[in-house]
Amino acid sequence: MRITVCIPTVRPEALGRTIGSVRRQTWRDWELLIVGQGDAATEAALRGAVAAAASDDSRVVYVHLAERGCSRARNAGTRLAGGEVIAFLDDDCEADPSWLETIAGAFASDPELGAVGGAVVGPEHLGPFAACPTVMPAEALYDPAATPRRPPAGWDWIGANCAFSVAAAARVGPWDEIMGPGMEFPVGEDTDYKLRLEALGIRMLTTPRSRILHSSGVRSGRAALRSQRNYALGNGALAGKQSLGGDPRGRLWLRETRRRCLTAWARRLRPDRLPVDLRHLLWFEIGYRRCRRHFLVDANGLLRRREGAAGGNVTPLHQSHETDPRHATAGS
Repeated sequence: MRITVCIPTVRPEALGRTIGSVRRQTWRDWELLIVGQGDAATEAALRGAVAAAASDDSRVVYVHLAERGCSRARNAGTRLAGGEVIAFLDDDCEADPSWLETIAGAFASDPELGAVGGAVVGPEHLGPFAACPTVMPAEALYDPAATPRRPPAGWDWIGANCAFSVAAAARVGPWDEIMGPGMEFPVGEDTDYKLRLEALGIRMLTTPRSRILHSSGVRSGRAALRSQRNYALGNGALAGKQSLGGDPRGRLWLRETRRRCLTAWARRLRPDRLPVDLRHLLWFEIGYRRCRRHFLVDANGLLRRREGAAGGNVTPLHQSHETDPRHATAGS
């Protein structure tokens, strides 16, 4: 089983460690597509980091997009993938040596499996006023066809560590390019993808044995505040997208967020938390209302800007300036 690993990237400083962790995998049948994004200076820095980390490993290929956006990069990687499975890894993470072996074993043992999500572990010491996105899922199989909208306890995954059979990815279609890092709504693209897998009844496994370290993912100070805002804005937009699509969970999510943000401080006797919770609620509401006002959900389950709505232009996927990986090796 060949696995295509896709790393979307705009940050050359940590990329070498991420590439090195893939090259140290115990599972040897893989190819690595590094999808860089940005201007010419960013491209030069990324190509240099890839060339240094890849050495002469022909399995490592660099592709560049002029437009930014993690979802765009994942879509490009999916289209160019030559494996039976595509696995996504963030450029500020390092995979355990058995990461791909665990993923391959899961797909081999269950021919009906469409997705595998794993653990994202943060550094042991974060320091004050710092945050790092993490998840530690249970060993759990969710079959939406058997238990619709009722995943088992502890089942969860995020985009930093997930893998899909190419067949499942083809059924779901592209990641929503209005959502995700670098896009209008900078969070929520992985949860959106999860919901679309669920709607199709695709079996999904989570396992803590598929483990990566979020080694460069700590956000502190202003970066932590920006990250908190992005999560609230993106999740609010996703709730708005659910409501646009007729899913009642969107409105329920909004109501629950209001209740929690307005009352949690009192239940916990933590009045100092109220300003933080109110800020979260503000950005969640902004995301929810902006999504509902300016976007619609098309027949493929993707957000599209309404005609005449304010905001930046959405670049169609086919206009991304990709370099064919057959002509762009790691050292090029």
